[in-house]
Amino acid sequence: MNILAMILAGGKGERLHPLTMHRAKPAVPFGGIYRIIDFSLSNCINSGLRKIAVLPQYKSLSLDRHVRIAWNLFSSDLNEYIISIPPQQRVGEKWYQGTADAIYQNIYMIEKDAPDHLLVLAGDHIYKMDYAEMLRFHQEKQADATVAAIEMSKKSAAAFGVIESDKTCRVLGFEEKPQDPKHIPGRPDLAFASMGIYFFNTKTVLEYLKYDALQDTAHDFGKNIIPQMMKTSRVYAYNFKDENKKEAKY
Repeated sequence: MNILAMILAGGKGERLHPLTMHRAKPAVPFGGIYRIIDFSLSNCINSGLRKIAVLPQYKSLSLDRHVRIAWNLFSSDLNEYIISIPPQQRVGEKWYQGTADAIYQNIYMIEKDAPDHLLVLAGDHIYKMDYAEMLRFHQEKQADATVAAIEMSKKSAAAFGVIESDKTCRVLGFEEKPQDPKHIPGRPDLAFASMGIYFFNTKTVLEYLKYDALQDTAHDFGKNIIPQMMKTSRVYAYNFKDENKKEAKY
């Protein structure tokens, strides 16, 4: 699989204060020796992904140290890596302005590596997932972009980004924290909540990122890139099924 995984790890985690007083949210300890980011990294390794870029920003010292020491697994001779890339102001004078901007600011690295697919993840989520299953779905649907989604009651979904889809799971709309979430076709009590996990065909998404960088937007995947892609490209929702098969999937 020629895939580059990029993990957004710059969150301040203000709601976890004081745990985040001296570290970013993905670096908060979990279960003793682990960190929250270990869930996403472990998912990548167990899914066969061998190229991973972590994008930190806020108080990143402990996160950088953890990634460097605990995840020193790959051989650079085989073009495998886990690297940490802080904002470098390569394409402007600003730090990472949003989820899409964080990826755009590393466009040179992406174009040089030239992966077929780009997997964008959050470094502060706790779940177990086989990204290879999501890729298979992405390819079967001949999608340009695939968004991981979780089934949720309509009442609970109102606090998240909600995906409207047809019976084939093609995305028709996306709304952030709607008062009346659109339901899953045939299931009026449930809605698809976005997990903030995205699979993209690299060449396609880079064009959208370049366009968005020139606009006055939030430079966010959920608010800007996905809604724009829905108009002219094939965007699908992947119904996430937790590998642990627990009641609380995510």
